[in-house]
Parts: sequence; structure tokens; C-alpha cells
Amino acid sequence: MAAAPGISIVIPTLNCARSLEIALHSIREQRYPADRVEIIVADGGSTDGTRTTAQTWGCTVVDNPLVTGEAGKAAGLAHASHAIVGFVDSDNELSSPNTLEAVVDALADPQLAGAEPIKFTALDTMPALDRYFALLGMNDPFVLFLGTYDRECLVTGKWTGVDHEVYGETPTYRKVRFRRERLPTVGANGFFTRRSVAAAAVRDGYLFDVDILHSGTSGPFVHVAKLHLGIAHHYAQSLRQFARKQARRAQDFLYFSAAGMRTGPTAPPRRGVLLFAAATLTVAPLLVQAAIGWMRRPDRAWLYHVPACWITLVVYGAATLRRLLGAARPHSRAEWGG
Repeated sequence: MAAAPGISIVIPTLNCARSLEIALHSIREQRYPADRVEIIVADGGSTDGTRTTAQTWGCTVVDNPLVTGEAGKAAGLAHASHAIVGFVDSDNELSSPNTLEAVVDALADPQLAGAEPIKFTALDTMPALDRYFALLGMNDPFVLFLGTYDRECLVTGKWTGVDHEVYGETPTYRKVRFRRERLPTVGANGFFTRRSVAAAAVRDGYLFDVDILHSGTSGPFVHVAKLHLGIAHHYAQSLRQFARKQARRAQDFLYFSAAGMRTGPTAPPRRGVLLFAAATLTVAPLLVQAAIGWMRRPDRAWLYHVPACWITLVVYGAATLRRLLGAARPHSRAEWGG
């Protein structure tokens, strides 16, 4: 019997020992043969025991001198020895012990460029804010109005708002085809692909996860497997932490886009921007969305929808203004904690 295909899992880290422990436990609990899974932790200079935690779990630890998560993905990829590569963040938790089996099943189809869970898992043990993101199906409510989300959303009842074609269904995954010029935000939080595809997307020591499919494949269509399972994302436990992460996201996006390092779409559709601004400023549409989500799954977590949208509007607006004033720069990682 042939050996199971090897899988390299890349995890960028920076001062995240506590969440990393959860991520590594979920990987080692997989039903997939452990000796066929290598875990590469690309660390940006942690001082909190992150590297020790990684070594305790048998990970290969490599340095990430450019610090950011995008640089960590590129640094880890350079040390990957298997043909299948997964990008799992330090705050992710594989919800199903069958995740890696499902990935290998999907990527046995040479037409499929990648595979990822179709939903975020809202664990009862999560803080309410994290459950809100899981139920919304995205970590950034702005994306709800753009329609480019890629996980099941209880507000819309869909897993994406991007036009696509489902051309195959198995008990394990769904085959989906997108037009290259219009892709959702596939690539983050438990995305698996071929090492060759990811390597083709590296730019100057950075690997922007949501650009992998755009940069690493060719042709008018991109084929992806959406796995019939979920992944938990322990993203932000407080609105203050959420605001800080949104600031990092906005400043990095504007800076690297201006530097010509992003290969996917770099300008959000004007209609989506206007819809988001109008809904947030008037509040009423947000309340309707939260009510729809609550009816589909009652949870006090929906109370976060309005403040999350307002924080996003203020933070993104401020970052855009700094860009117009010529002050765009990457977000500082000084004392960053995950």
C-alpha cells in the first residue's frame, strides 16, 4: 500500500504561545498519519515562550526576520518538504479530526488548486466576539458588503457573495469554479494548496495568502474545493483587540498595494464601500442584519455587529486618510501579541 501523501503545515508566529498550543493540539489530534505531517513554525522574534511551545510539540522552528504573518508564510514555505502545504494561523483550531484526510482527498484531483473549510466553527467556549465572527463567516464586517467572504454567513445564508459555479459534490467536499478576475478571500485560516502554487505567489519574501490563487495559477478560471467541515478562529476577544487588528490590516493593505506587491484586486468595489458606509452611519440596516443572524442562530454575540462595523469604518477611514496624506506604512509590530 502506498504511503499517505506528506503534508507541510506552515504557522507564522509572534508572541502567541497560548493560542499556538491550541492550534498544535488540533493538528496532532488529526486521524491522518502523524509521521506524514510536518509543522513549520516561522517565528518573528517571540519573547513569550512561543518557540519553546513549538519545539515541545515537535515543530521545525525557523526565523522570520521580516516579522509579519505574510513574511512568515513565505519563510515557512521555503522549508516545506512536502507537495501539499497548509497555511494554518496560530489562532486557528482544526475543528474536525478528519480535516487533513479531507484535504488529501480533495487535492488528489489535479484540477483543484486548493482546499479549505466551508465555515468557521462557533465554539461554545469562545468569547462572544469570536462567536460573532464565526457566525458572520468573516473577521471583517466590511467584507460582508463587498460579498467577497468565503465562509458560511448566517446573515446572507450563503458561503460567498462572489459569482461561482458548483460543478461537483462529494461526501467530503464541493468543487467550485471562479473567474480569475473575481475571487473571494480564499487563502487564509486553514487553506491548503500545492507547494508549487504557493511558491509561485511569493513576492520579495512575502506571501499574501488571499493572493495565492490569483498569483499561483493560470487560466481564466480557478478551481477550489470547499470542505464540508469547519475551522475555529480565535481572532479577537475584545473590541480593543479587534480595532488593533483592523488597523494592522488596513495599514498593511494600503502600504503593500501602493508598493505594487499585491497581485489580486487592490481596490474594493465603490458600490460595496458606499453600502457599508451608509449602513454603518444609519445603523438601521446593521440592526436588520443582526436580527436575521439571530433568527438563524440565537446568540448574544450578534450584539457586536454594530460596534464592529463602526470600529471598522473609523479605522479604515483613518487609514485611507493617512494614505491620501502620503503617510501609508506597514503597521508596527512592536510589542505585538498575536
